[in-house]
Amino acid sequence: MVKLTLPAMAVADTQTQTPAGLLVVPGFQIPPRDVWVDEVLVQRLVLAARDAAERAYAPFSQFRVGAAALMDNDPKHTMFTGANVENSSYGGTICAERTALTAAASAGFRRLRYLAVCVRDALTAPLCDRSPCGLCRQFMRQFCDPQATNPSLIFIADGQPGVLGQVLDIERLLPWGFRFAK
Repeated sequence: MVKLTLPAMAVADTQTQTPAGLLVVPGFQIPPRDVWVDEVLVQRLVLAARDAAERAYAPFSQFRVGAAALMDNDPKHTMFTGANVENSSYGGTICAERTALTAAASAGFRRLRYLAVCVRDALTAPLCDRSPCGLCRQFMRQFCDPQATNPSLIFIADGQPGVLGQVLDIERLLPWGFRFAK
């Protein structure tokens, strides 16, 4: 296990007065957070995500993505994998992240521990070209508890030699994510 510190993030509010009224761009603050990571398990998840990406069905975009999830409340530590599956209607396409999490939820698990994502065809691209789409980010948020002592972590595979990937929690990946109040 290794200890990582997720850095603080601070974006200030900005305001612009217009003739029609004030426009406010809200900022946010996320404090630094120490997390413990099982790097051997993360390596296995990243490799499983890469393997899943090889099985993606992407005849239109040729953009193959794989994901591997480990759920916090699974005593057997089952690795749920998924690949993107495209559809000619586009709206029927399902992303790898949602495929893996749907398999985990269908097995009865509700809290994400680790999710590894691998965009096979963009491993060396900037993070913005390899990170989960907005729909997947919101979908992931349903399975994350930002207040948990051990937060859910998302690992985005990287093609650089010796680099497993970038590490984010859901607050850094989706700072304004919606959560239905229970």
